[in-house]
Amino acid sequence: MAVKTHVFNGRRYEIDMPGRIDGCVDQYQLNKRVMLITTEPHTKEELEACVHESLHAENWAATEKVIERTGREIADFLWRLGYRRTKK
Repeated sequence: MAVKTHVFNGRRYEIDMPGRIDGCVDQYQLNKRVMLITTEPHTKEELEACVHESLHAENWAATEKVIERTGREIADFLWRLGYRRTKK
């Protein structure tokens, strides 16, 4: 995986894809924020997990219901546009 870190809402997160859960993002350690994603986004579900966790990182105040709906809608849109993981 080429992406090791990403900045969301002005905060740098380490990116890890361990493969055992859909996803998780942590905001509680000020000096080390981590986002976990199952695998690289080859499927629509994995793309949705990436978008979902990114939305949490951007807006901790949003409810899970809002994050789920928004993540699904953005992932559906990106998938329809043809966004897929490419091998480098």
